[in-house]
Amino acid sequence: MGADPNLADGADGNNALHHVCKMGEGNDHGLADMIFGNDDYKPLPINAQKDKGNTPLHLAVKSGASNMVEVLLRHGADSNATNEKGMTPLPLLCKKYDDSTMLNLFLRVNDELGRPVLIDALDNKGKTPLVWALNRHNIHSAEVLHRLVADPSLGMPLNRICDYGDHWVELFFDIIDGRNLEPHLLLRRSLECGNRNSTELLLRRGGDPNLVNNVGMTALHLICEDHNVDDRAQRFFAIIDEIGQRVLINAQDTKGNAALHLALPRGHRDLVELLLRRGSDPNLANAEGSNPLHVICKRNSDDNLAELFFDINDEIDQRVLVDARDNLGNTPLHLALSRGHIDLVGLLLSRGSNPNLIDAEGSTPLLVICKRDRDDGLMKMYFEINKELDRPVQVDARDELGRTPLQLALTSLLPDAIDALLANGAALPRALPSVDDFRLRFNPKKYNENYVKLRIASGILVVIKCLYRHGYEMDRTDALKIMKLFADFGLYEKSTSLEKYWYDDEKFAGKSKETMIMPSLSLYDLIQLSPKEAAKRVAPADYFKFACSMKWDKFTEEHGEACVVYLCEKLSRRFFLGWALECFMELIHYRLPVLCCDMIIEDLNNQDLCNICLAAGDRSS
Repeated sequence: MGADPNLADGADGNNALHHVCKMGEGNDHGLADMIFGNDDYKPLPINAQKDKGNTPLHLAVKSGASNMVEVLLRHGADSNATNEKGMTPLPLLCKKYDDSTMLNLFLRVNDELGRPVLIDALDNKGKTPLVWALNRHNIHSAEVLHRLVADPSLGMPLNRICDYGDHWVELFFDIIDGRNLEPHLLLRRSLECGNRNSTELLLRRGGDPNLVNNVGMTALHLICEDHNVDDRAQRFFAIIDEIGQRVLINAQDTKGNAALHLALPRGHRDLVELLLRRGSDPNLANAEGSNPLHVICKRNSDDNLAELFFDINDEIDQRVLVDARDNLGNTPLHLALSRGHIDLVGLLLSRGSNPNLIDAEGSTPLLVICKRDRDDGLMKMYFEINKELDRPVQVDARDELGRTPLQLALTSLLPDAIDALLANGAALPRALPSVDDFRLRFNPKKYNENYVKLRIASGILVVIKCLYRHGYEMDRTDALKIMKLFADFGLYEKSTSLEKYWYDDEKFAGKSKETMIMPSLSLYDLIQLSPKEAAKRVAPADYFKFACSMKWDKFTEEHGEACVVYLCEKLSRRFFLGWALECFMELIHYRLPVLCCDMIIEDLNNQDLCNICLAAGDRSS
């Protein structure tokens, strides 16, 4: 007698037939003939469920053994038997393969044998074979099932059909023609996928353009938030007009955004014009209190979109509220100034924006300018435009913390802004900002440490010069405050005898030669200059411009820090020598001539010069 093909092994309960069905295409045919050849005297339980409830037919389908699939079917295998997951062999075919050959074989043999296949059987997850085919992007298998009139509304996420493009949506409607299925269920997904023909088809078949998704977005929202909007909006409205539908153009999503709010940040000029001419409200506020003009002013680009916005609203006789405040009290002017949009600021002022309105923190537009990092002439331009428009600007208005624009500009180290404020009537300060003021302004969590050091060292000297031009008289108290500022921010070199090994480090040297302080002088060349020569060729203002534009992350932390401290020592050398000379002569009771005193202190570093000034201050107190 031969071996018993029904005997199950101890590992997984599989018999010989189960094992053969796992072997895959090409390894199954001979063994199948041998096993089924003994069927007359040893009947095989062909639908035995082992291995997680799988029958031999399940296993043959999973392994791709098409010959075995046909043999099993012709020997009575149950095409609708389910495994532990509730899956018949059909969803396994659709889940695994996008080649419809085996699926067609499976369906053909069952048809020949007169055995119905449950096309729409649901598994334990509630999915049909068609759903599995779509989820796995098995388009060919899905098309075969569609043509067998599988129920497309049964257990299937209908929007997945739109993932495959226009052809699939058209095919879908061909098959379900006459069924009671609402096309708006597919419309949103079609728009998200950019399926132009299917979108048109769905609208013409009754898709609701005002239906919202889970975040309140309509079809028009989806069009407007797309970065590649092309002419979809024009086509959308053309179809809407043709079929006599009405679009709620000012419908707001859960964030309060209408379609116009979404089109503006992306700079879709044609779309913005279309929406405005179609009735979009230019003053509608979202949940943050931002109207479309706020949205324009928040953009990183100053590309004349606001000018288009105003022009279109002028043409259609719609008034734009230029001074509307958002939830933080910001007007569009506040936002445009904070981003440095010079042309946009000019446009807003010419359109009637109030130059003195305050936000929730009590900040006027002037105070907003003074909170910026960049010193790019915006303050001067602001005064010039308002002067042309005959609009007075309150130069000494204070915020909720009692700070004037000049005080903020001093703390932010904005020499051009300071110059413009003083030239337009701001009162000179009584004192310079404190170390704590600078610490608060240049938060180390926000700024690169080397950037802060060089900006403060150079900026404070440029600011002092600016104040001096406008009549500010600096005294020793101010000088000591600046020297203490250097100490607090670690701007002193520890010793002139330190080894300057970082000068000639190969990597540092290479990068510093590519880094320009000014067109005729590289960072590497500047480092090689003596303090006297450096003072002749490079002014504090040049260091300040360099500090504001430099990207210190190109250097290692060690090299960057050493370089910055060295530059701070050089750029402030003349300032320290000037005050130390006066203090030194005072300490020695003027017993030596100026030239001798100058020679004595010339080789001292800034830390030592500071100590001389401190000693003189202690003696005079």
